[in-house]
Amino acid sequence: MSLALFCAALLPACGSSDDKTSTAKSVKKSHSTATATDAGDTSAAPDQSDDGDSGDGWQTIITGSWTLMPGTETYRCARVTVDRDYYVNAFEAINPQGTHHTLLTMGDADKPDGVIDCSVSELHPLEVFGSGVGTDPLTLPDGIAIHVPKGTQLLLNLHLFNTSEDVITGTSGTRIRTIPESAVTHIAEGVLAGTVNIDIPPGVTKVTTGYCTMPEDTTLIAVAPHMHQLGIYEKVTAQTAAQGDVVIHDAPYSFDYQSFHLINPAQQMAKGDKLRVDCTHMNTTPKEVTFGESSLAEMCFAGIYRYPAVGGFFICSDDLPSTPMLQ
Repeated sequence: MSLALFCAALLPACGSSDDKTSTAKSVKKSHSTATATDAGDTSAAPDQSDDGDSGDGWQTIITGSWTLMPGTETYRCARVTVDRDYYVNAFEAINPQGTHHTLLTMGDADKPDGVIDCSVSELHPLEVFGSGVGTDPLTLPDGIAIHVPKGTQLLLNLHLFNTSEDVITGTSGTRIRTIPESAVTHIAEGVLAGTVNIDIPPGVTKVTTGYCTMPEDTTLIAVAPHMHQLGIYEKVTAQTAAQGDVVIHDAPYSFDYQSFHLINPAQQMAKGDKLRVDCTHMNTTPKEVTFGESSLAEMCFAGIYRYPAVGGFFICSDDLPSTPMLQ
């Protein structure tokens, strides 16, 4: 499985229902890096003036500006190296028309800060926040935060798609709310659980199942279902030795509304327990549909936040090698 597909699996959306009217254009133009302008832009600079001690206000931590010609699709990457520690308790996406998804990751600097054309696979190793169609702001429970250490480079990967007949411009990004280090009780991380083994024959409704085995004792605090346009239902079950099967999400799925839901009460998982993800797809097309990054392909994942953070590769699937693929 290519790295591009692994990385694309993290993205909470790869299009919208309006894309169906532009299928031919989207396939023809997919992954073009000649459709966005301002390569080398430095507009990704975050607002790092707030000391983060109040935990009350939103601040923009990273943005990328872009221009798209009619009927074109591309990826843009914004990089910012932060000048202090952040303990992030809440996230909000800045996603104007033309933003199909955002994925914020962090790691060591691999390129200079700024905004450039890129590909779907250009990511840092650790997930921070992803957004897609209909993603609401996410506030983690009190005392729980994602730690972005001083000197870390944030990388915001933007999937941009102009389905209109007009040139559009915008600025996409991520806003955060922080809490002081003294208020932090747990450091959390984002992980994507599920499977890449998807094969849906034409005209068939099929349930695909994936598993994620917990590498350590952990607590699940939020879940977000993720499929593409053929997804109609998702069920996520914690299979535990202590409690048996505990359903943490069980609901119809809409491609146009993909958001995180807090798990209340938080779900305790022991090392070796499994998270089971059941995805129901209805293939209304005349062709077989398999796993892929395009909104015309399919996925079966549940985005989760958990603590404590253990690091490592952020795709958790028993179908994949356990060795990090980003090295």
